[in-house]
Amino acid sequence: MKNEMYLFVTAMENTLEKHQKKKGDSWKDCDIEFLENKLVEEYNEWKDSKDKHELVDIANICMMLYNRKLMSIWKES
Repeated sequence: MKNEMYLFVTAMENTLEKHQKKKGDSWKDCDIEFLENKLVEEYNEWKDSKDKHELVDIANICMMLYNRKLMSIWKES
């Protein structure tokens, strides 16, 4: 399983790096609703195309939402 995880995480990192110059860490400050809507959008893109790269986009949005939730818990502490 480690090889499969490595391949997937590497694909996630490559996608994030590709967008880093343009978008930076804007996901850390945008509305959560924007990320939620983006997740639905990316899912629909995958559903329509079955392009495996859309799954990486979905995973990255999930990572962002997960970390935003953690950040909000830390702020409350």
